[in-house]
Amino acid sequence: MAATRSTSAGATPLARPVVGAVLVVVGIVHTLAVPLFYGDGLDGIVNAGVVNGVERDASGLAERSAAFWYVSAGIALVLLGVLVRWIERRLGHTPAMVGWLLVILAVWGVVLIPASPFWVFGLAAVLAFRSARRSGGPA
Repeated sequence: MAATRSTSAGATPLARPVVGAVLVVVGIVHTLAVPLFYGDGLDGIVNAGVVNGVERDASGLAERSAAFWYVSAGIALVLLGVLVRWIERRLGHTPAMVGWLLVILAVWGVVLIPASPFWVFGLAAVLAFRSARRSGGPA
């Protein structure tokens, strides 16, 4: 289906609903990377019986917690991406507010963990601002 279709009156056609797609891809990669970075934590959750497997005992809690939050963040990013993609398709552009929130997320992550892929959210923010500008709305 072409991304230029819009159901909103007066919406400017969007070349591609790219910001939502970027967030979905980041969320999927984030989730799939868990065994690589937090395999011990996942094993600990499974070995603890899954239900209440994160906080069952203090031994290995940090690894299990990291695995849990890494998966949770990945799922949340997919959800966010799907919602942004839905908005992009309905409006014909990405709202500038999405870009500003992505800037905040990027700065938060890069300041606290400089050697991390949080810079990807900066790229998504730039794409959101370009989309908002093309729509004639505030960037």
